[in-house]
Amino acid sequence: REIEPVVEGYIWRYAHRVGASILFRGIRSWIKDGSEERVLHTQNIWGPILLGRIWPIPTVYLEGKPEYNHISSTLIRNICHGAQEDPPTVLNELVPKVVAERVAQLYTRGAPP
Repeated sequence: REIEPVVEGYIWRYAHRVGASILFRGIRSWIKDGSEERVLHTQNIWGPILLGRIWPIPTVYLEGKPEYNHISSTLIRNICHGAQEDPPTVLNELVPKVVAERVAQLYTRGAPP
C-alpha cells in the first residue's frame, strides 16, 4: 500500500485515517531537535485524545547520521522558495528523489517563511 511521504495538518489524523499502528519520525539528533520533538510528541499524545477523542499512536524516533545534521526543513524550504525549476536540482541531493517533487510542491505554497 502506498503511503503519502509528506502530509499537511496533524500527522496523527493522517495516521489514523490510513490505519497506521505506529509512527516513525526522523530527527537530525536529540541535541539539535530534541526540545522541539518533545513538544511535537506531547501534541501527538494529547491531540488525538483531546481533539480526536481517539487513542494516540505510538511513535518511534529515528536519529539521522551526523553527516546529514546540516539538512533541516528550513534549508529545504529556502531552497524551494528560491528555485527557478520545479523541483530544484539541488533538492535531489538532499531528499530522496521519489519525494523531491512533492516536497517542492508543499514548500513552495504560500509566502516564504
